[in-house]
Amino acid sequence: MSYFPLPQVTTTAALDATGQNTGNLTNAFSGTQLPRVAWYEVYHAVVTNIPAGAQATIKIGAKLWGFTYPLGGSEWDPSQPMLVQNGQEIYFLWSQSATAPPSLPVVTLWLRYDPALPGNPPHPGVQL
Repeated sequence: MSYFPLPQVTTTAALDATGQNTGNLTNAFSGTQLPRVAWYEVYHAVVTNIPAGAQATIKIGAKLWGFTYPLGGSEWDPSQPMLVQNGQEIYFLWSQSATAPPSLPVVTLWLRYDPALPGNPPHPGVQL
């Protein structure tokens, strides 16, 4: 496979608006931030600025993908990257209440796509 990199995307947690984590902090990566290719991968992620003891459940839409139980920060470099289809959203649902949190988690995702997959453009130049 010959992957082409896509721009990395970063979000700072805010009060959950997904309905999956009511009253708590959520990092939401929506369609406006994610690439417009048929299929792409999240091949690396980093979370920082995490309140002590906070934990996150990671979802693609409503489907569980993974979790992180860091102590101040965490890094994710899966051997099986997260495969995402155009239109799906990615969420980091934190156990931390959104009411006066000591800090707001920041999540950065590194993305790439394979031009050989059906529906993907054959060359770089993909727009976010």
